[in-house]
Amino acid sequence: MIKTLSLSAIALATLGFNSAAHADISDFDSPRIYTGIGYGQYSFEFEDSDNDTDFDDDAQMLKGYIGTQFNEYLSLELAYQNFDEVSDIDSKAEIDGVSLAARLGYPITESFSVYAKGGWLEWDADYTQDLPVGGVTASTDGGDAFYGAGIEYALTTNVQFRLEYERYKLDDDIDPDMDVASVSVQYMF
Repeated sequence: MIKTLSLSAIALATLGFNSAAHADISDFDSPRIYTGIGYGQYSFEFEDSDNDTDFDDDAQMLKGYIGTQFNEYLSLELAYQNFDEVSDIDSKAEIDGVSLAARLGYPITESFSVYAKGGWLEWDADYTQDLPVGGVTASTDGGDAFYGAGIEYALTTNVQFRLEYERYKLDDDIDPDMDVASVSVQYMF
């Protein structure tokens, strides 16, 4: 009950603050630089039919990004993603990566916009397989395309919030899939 009341109070305060600030982010004289941080939850799963192995776990992730918004429709951003460790009964994996993405947005109102993004992720993974006597640890890396979509809410002209979904299909022998849902706050200079 208290949690519901707190969320309602925050939502009302945010809406009231926004109408007072009247954030219009669609007025561009020149490209604008922005930076942001995000927190999310991701699902990591793969199935290796050759070895009769499957893996499915959820964990948290953090990301930081910097980008350039050229106009109200097109942005380019560079990001670092740190995916926390996922584990199964006898396996563990940890992934991090750097991505470059193009983002195409469409403003719905002066404060809300929707967007789609796509790009390339260069990733590095460390994984451990526990055995009855010890374990085997290995590392692998690669680069793969990803895509996503989201909504952005401009609290002020400089501060925005994002709710985003991204899909990564890492090209490896086991074809792991990663689905990420995240929330971010960004500052536009």
